Amino acid sequence: MPKVNGSVKNLSFEICTCISLALMLSLIGAKIVYAFSPDRQASTQVQKTPQQKQIQTNTLIVGSEQDFPPFATGMTDETASGFTIELWKAVATEAGLNYHIRVLPFTELLQEFKTGKIDVLINLNITDEAQAYADFSVPHAIFKGGIFVRKNESSVNSESDLNDKSIIMIKDDVEASYATSRGWDKQLVLVHTAEEGMRLLASGKHDAMLVNKVVGLQSLASNGINNIKALKVNAGFTQKFAFAVHDGESDLLSKINEAFVITKANKTYDSIYEKWFGIYSEKEIGLRDLLKHIIPIVLLFTCVLAYSLFRRRAERKQAELLLRSRQQQLNFVLEASGLGFWDWHISSGEVERNHIWAEMLGYTYEEIKHTINQWADFVHPDDVENAWKSINDVLEGRTSVHELVYRMRTKNGGYKWILDRAKVVERDAEGKAVRMIGSHRDYTERKNLELELTRQAHLDYLTGLSNRRHFMEQAEIELSRAIRYNTQLSVLMLDIDFFKNVNDTYGHQVGDAVLQALSKICQETLRQVDIAGRIGGEEFAILLPEAEVKEALEVAERLRETVAKTEVDIPVGLPIQ
Repeated sequence: MPKVNGSVKNLSFEICTCISLALMLSLIGAKIVYAFSPDRQASTQVQKTPQQKQIQTNTLIVGSEQDFPPFATGMTDETASGFTIELWKAVATEAGLNYHIRVLPFTELLQEFKTGKIDVLINLNITDEAQAYADFSVPHAIFKGGIFVRKNESSVNSESDLNDKSIIMIKDDVEASYATSRGWDKQLVLVHTAEEGMRLLASGKHDAMLVNKVVGLQSLASNGINNIKALKVNAGFTQKFAFAVHDGESDLLSKINEAFVITKANKTYDSIYEKWFGIYSEKEIGLRDLLKHIIPIVLLFTCVLAYSLFRRRAERKQAELLLRSRQQQLNFVLEASGLGFWDWHISSGEVERNHIWAEMLGYTYEEIKHTINQWADFVHPDDVENAWKSINDVLEGRTSVHELVYRMRTKNGGYKWILDRAKVVERDAEGKAVRMIGSHRDYTERKNLELELTRQAHLDYLTGLSNRRHFMEQAEIELSRAIRYNTQLSVLMLDIDFFKNVNDTYGHQVGDAVLQALSKICQETLRQVDIAGRIGGEEFAILLPEAEVKEALEVAERLRETVAKTEVDIPVGLPIQ
């Protein structure tokens, strides 16, 4: 099919064409590009290859369907290609994900995803039904549905003409459910691929086919079918394609979304999109036939001048619209992901940030300064050295990605844990980093949970003191330190006399209260550097770093006296000592 640049869609094209015809100059050529799809296999069954059998457990299985060009091409794992394949490879590279592509018919692909055999579907339409079992990234492609008929067909000119027609559709695709909603169930003829449907229609069977417009055009081109046309009017359904992961895989989805942001920012996405979809932009024919007959040759120079001025204005306006559209798309991705975004121009020290970056720390966008120094001022003093080291490792090429969790000060003086991911996207001719972009995600809730789990793993659940395992680990550390620096280290061993009698007489609830009372005495009496732990039922131990025997005896006596004076209330009767 003719290859048409997507940017040529206005009157400037018509004027240029007419002038060219008047002067009989060959200013515009048509370049015929044929897209050939891979040979089809006789069977849709895909056998596992030795390569598939060697896939490691930490490798994602990524599903791509057969024969859905230009989104997905190729009939086997090894021949997989297309828009979503190339986009996934770019995103996976940015996110540092290991993966293996699995190519199957869509119905089998979806079944394996639902049963957990496939981890990611890279081209799934966002529907209410799909959202019940999958989580989606932001959409990477949005297209209208197309209505395809034979070129000699005159009875179908819009969707309203389909009510009594035989309609071809792909099985399990969104257009099938749309057709059901229109009450066309009895008129449907379901096929497995776009090619199968187009060949049926071209052979004179049935009246029309509903399919994604781009997929339909690609299928016609790659299979050399020339008696089918796409109506200018669109069908009433829209397909929003995105990467899909299993419901609840929030970390994986976050990495995918963040990497997608980077591919948008460094123009990788735009390049891939233009490669696979640019040829499908349609020209609008306006005044060609009229102008080529009435433009006098004497107005040639005037027309050339007018064309030049018009083209300059049109290109400038189109560039402004394209820039605004890309910025809106990037903002949409960031909003949907809840990410703070930063873009550091290293030579000037200036940093562009979005409003989410500011709001994450309690500021408005207008309150923040767009400098690298302000970021350093916000980082917790104990974390700033590690943060700079991680960034410098990337700048100097020792690592490829900066990824670190650290604390940043908020407007109210508190601190939040931030997950910071970034990489260099531009270097000069000498390899020196020129530009670095990254994202911030609020990691506070996750980090606090990790800290709490660590704390619970180290503490005795009843007394709040170190449990036996943690106490022994601390004892080894303190002993090594004492030996290394030739300092004193004392250890106290305590147990409660007649504790069994307390449990037998008053019950385990009172026994627990006695243990908790002793724990409280230890915490209030000991120094902050001392370490107390419960190492048995009623047995306790205390580490006294840098304490000689005399000092340890004084601590032991002070504990004994305090314990002797302490009373523990019981539900009935007088307190016990």
